[in-house]
Amino acid sequence: MKVIGRDIWIGVWAFVLSIIATTRWQSVGAQKADARQIWRRFPKFVVGFLVASLIITLVSRGYSYPDYKKLVLPSLVTPLQSLRIWAFTFTFLSIGLTTRIRDFAAVGAKPFYAFTAGVVVNVILGYVLSTQVFVEFWTRLGQ
Repeated sequence: MKVIGRDIWIGVWAFVLSIIATTRWQSVGAQKADARQIWRRFPKFVVGFLVASLIITLVSRGYSYPDYKKLVLPSLVTPLQSLRIWAFTFTFLSIGLTTRIRDFAAVGAKPFYAFTAGVVVNVILGYVLSTQVFVEFWTRLGQ
């Protein structure tokens, strides 16, 4: 569920919020937001997550699941997991270091509400996926 909630949906939410931030929260007078502005505000690390996911998918597509677990997982995926955790940690540390609280206060409560809405959607989606969609998977793990 962590992968679905974090690695997949983060790109969708980042894109949506960059559009909202550009067109609603910080629009510049009568100037209409263009793709360049949205791209400037879009967090580029999301593209890195997408590229990494595509590479692993392409590398492992010819393997059966048992072969994947035996060959690809220990030799490729497991060593990259700690790198992924560190990269994710440094990404959000960097976001935190560049955050200016005064700017948040000047913008108002809209970003807080957007973040809260995203968390609520992720919690509900994660719960539904865990208890309804993937119930057979979790049941088999318990045996």
